[in-house]
Amino acid sequence: MTAMGDEEMATPVVLRVQRRDDPVGAVMEDDAARRAEVYPRIRIGAPLFGHAVQAEAGRWQVCAVVSDTPQAARDILAHRLRELLDETEDVGLATELTAVVDVLDREKLDEITVTGRAHRIVRVDTFARFGPDGPEPPRPTDRDPRDAEDHDSFLDEVVVVDPEAVTGVSEAMLRVELMTAHYPWGQVPADVYAESVAAVAAYPLGVVLPARYAAAECVGGSWRPYSRAVATPQLARDEIAFGLRYIEPRLLRLTDEQTAFLQQAADDLDANPVDDLTVLGRRFRVTRIETLLRMSSGGPEGPRSSDPDPEQPPAAGR
Repeated sequence: MTAMGDEEMATPVVLRVQRRDDPVGAVMEDDAARRAEVYPRIRIGAPLFGHAVQAEAGRWQVCAVVSDTPQAARDILAHRLRELLDETEDVGLATELTAVVDVLDREKLDEITVTGRAHRIVRVDTFARFGPDGPEPPRPTDRDPRDAEDHDSFLDEVVVVDPEAVTGVSEAMLRVELMTAHYPWGQVPADVYAESVAAVAAYPLGVVLPARYAAAECVGGSWRPYSRAVATPQLARDEIAFGLRYIEPRLLRLTDEQTAFLQQAADDLDANPVDDLTVLGRRFRVTRIETLLRMSSGGPEGPRSSDPDPEQPPAAGR
């Protein structure tokens, strides 16, 4: 994380904080505080994209934060609107939805309006905590269903965000820590750095979304992403197991004996879910990912011009 200089300070932001006194909340607060001490460094990662629908009183409904590119998020939004079109019997709404979906199929739009409500493509920053032994693994208090289905919870859940809502002590401290973070100079292209710094001032509010999880691999002493971000630790373990079973044997052209060893390691991971795994000299870890939706008085941050967006709309040029 890179700290802000005095020249980057904007209008002070007030966070409404309330200490949680319930037993579960107290344990989670203590868990977060302990992890912040053990894994004190924050590193910003690649963004995720989804869409948000304007609600009342400054709130937004955030949906499907699962995409690596803005266009993938636009495609999901268009799909959602098509589902609504199939379900509605309102002629006026059907006409409006048909027109909106047609435009989304041909143009890269980051905001459209349906029934007077804005639908915006949103950008979510991701972060990982690091300590002396590497990235932070899942916490004991994190939700970790062993029978997680092969889907991402954000595809089914709607998260209603309000930057002025009361928050707990640990989340408030995390928000302050993340909202001032931007990409470090010299490690990203100049335009990526400039827009990252500008976003800190342009979007001084922020909401911490549910934690994500991803597999990471230690290569030459440095930790690198091994999988996409998913909804639960178990889904991240499934990503490792899938790689061991199907990806690595083909990429590395392993012998039958080595392939069998990886298959057994994947089977062992299924039977005994762990967050650290070493196999054939390679070290993997399930990593906890913090997510931040930057906001201003005008709503959540959309895609930046420096964000990779190589895909075209499905009907572009027709």
